[in-house]
Amino acid sequence: MNGQNALSKFNDNPQLVPATVITTNTPVVGLSHDLSNCAAAVVAVVLTVSAYSGAGSVKLSLSGSEDDSTFTAIANDDLVIKDLTTGLEIESLDKAGAVALSGVGSTKLGFIFKYNTKFVKASIVPTGITGSVTASAIIQYEKAFQK
Repeated sequence: MNGQNALSKFNDNPQLVPATVITTNTPVVGLSHDLSNCAAAVVAVVLTVSAYSGAGSVKLSLSGSEDDSTFTAIANDDLVIKDLTTGLEIESLDKAGAVALSGVGSTKLGFIFKYNTKFVKASIVPTGITGSVTASAIIQYEKAFQK
């Protein structure tokens, strides 16, 4: 797989999950995004934690849909994570868990774009939260047609 894709780019695109204060272990389901203008082989979703207190972590859960109605979880085999030092892809039994955040910062979780995935939705999944976390998610990909 080519090393240059959305996991390597820093162009911010639409928000999937606007900044949300999380104080429980209930997942925050984001907005769906239309991928009909996607030209990328790999689409990246950036999880950002801008404020953090207490304990616990947050990770992304990505799902895809053909009709923007019925969403199915994107399989771990179709998720992509990279080593920030080497730029090489990393294999993991839980790729979303491997890039979970337990403090202020940002991380990227990519997925292999398939043409039957016309819409994508991200959820932020908290675990063990004892204080509060402010988190958001955006999507990054190369557009087929620039507007």
